[in-house]
Amino acid sequence: MTLEITTHRGFGVVLDPIQFAAELASLKQRPQYQGRALYVQLPDAVARLFESPLVPIMHSLAISGGAALPVAVANFQAAGTQVVCLVPLATDEARDWLIESLEKQQRIFVAVSIDERQQMVVIQAEPPVRDKRDPTWGALKKHLGEWRSVDRVAEAMDVLDVLRYIDNVPESTVAGVAVQERWIFVCVPYHQDAGGAGGAEVAGSALTSSMGATIVH
Repeated sequence: MTLEITTHRGFGVVLDPIQFAAELASLKQRPQYQGRALYVQLPDAVARLFESPLVPIMHSLAISGGAALPVAVANFQAAGTQVVCLVPLATDEARDWLIESLEKQQRIFVAVSIDERQQMVVIQAEPPVRDKRDPTWGALKKHLGEWRSVDRVAEAMDVLDVLRYIDNVPESTVAGVAVQERWIFVCVPYHQDAGGAGGAEVAGSALTSSMGATIVH
């Protein structure tokens, strides 16, 4: 018997340090987070799962996409609920988010807006890169530094391929717990116009979903 999985799709935002600090300033008790973050909106019940010390939580980061455009996939799972953030690495802001999260912050932050509570919580995870001198990470960082947009259509198709893969392969990162609900977001910089998202806007409008081949692990 196949377990039915409920999937929700939407857009998220890649926040620079000033934007992240502005979001934190709205909190009554301001946590001491600094740096870059992703921003998504989730229901209160989902946010509470990630806040609970009693719920098993796992996270992973993969770099997927095809030859035209690399896409970062950050996966957070609390019990049977996943929050998956796809970040097309087509802009300086998106690439800076990845590099600084892994090297400088040594944390991946996701700022979660909760409409019911009119509050925000921050999900955080340790990055998978322990050593900046890791040759796999070095090669990826070099590739990102040299990346240039060449074919917007091919870039959009790469994002769509990642989305489709995620939809078709709902892999659980929590041992012994099946995925029951998924929240999938395509995250782009806040100021990004529709023509400059390296295909993320086109891919997001279709909003199908899934996780690619792990390069950083």
